[in-house]
Amino acid sequence: MWDWLNKWRAPVPEGPPFWEAYLRSLTARPAAKRQPLSEVEFVVFDTETTGLDPQKDQILSIGAVRACQWQIEVSDRFEYALQQEYTPVPGTVAVHGILPGRKIGNLPEEAALQEFLAYCEGRVLVAHHAAFDLAMLEAGLKKMGGGKLQNHVLDTGVLAQRVSPGHKPYGLDELLKVYGITPSDRHTAAGDAYMTALLLFKLLFRLEQRGVKTLGDLLKKPRKL
Repeated sequence: MWDWLNKWRAPVPEGPPFWEAYLRSLTARPAAKRQPLSEVEFVVFDTETTGLDPQKDQILSIGAVRACQWQIEVSDRFEYALQQEYTPVPGTVAVHGILPGRKIGNLPEEAALQEFLAYCEGRVLVAHHAAFDLAMLEAGLKKMGGGKLQNHVLDTGVLAQRVSPGHKPYGLDELLKVYGITPSDRHTAAGDAYMTALLLFKLLFRLEQRGVKTLGDLLKKPRKL
């Protein structure tokens, strides 16, 4: 999974205007592998969804924060609820607070995804269990004529395994407890993105102490012991 998350995918040669603008932004703000960790620009994000199947379920909200130089730019956070017709399955109402059949959201899905691409540009994307969030975003982008996201991607779950190979499980709540982070605003996209950003810095600090100094070092597949 590490290779899949971190390989630089070949750019799509053409597409809708929003997609071409996104591809241009990757070259305007490239994430250089020689950058020290303190200078790497990250976008830490999370999605809240109607379920766990990217082909059938919908994104309810997207939350993200930018992080760089050991600081989280809370004032410049990204947070949108998407306009969806949503009928939740039993047990999800308590988590999302959305009633069956209620029309929610403040931005159409296409507009929200375009805004998210503009927010990210060429920054390194970070999420906890990132493969799922990427799959949800890319399913939405595919419907719009876009392709797969081309940014470098980091998964804090994978980074946690790299820091402590023998520690299990690697769920977000468990890792917040391990690293002394007090959970707040959990189970909202923006809240989870902020918690994940705090966890990211804890993990980067420990990896830096072990010789991981640059983005290139961070993206390398760790050797098996």
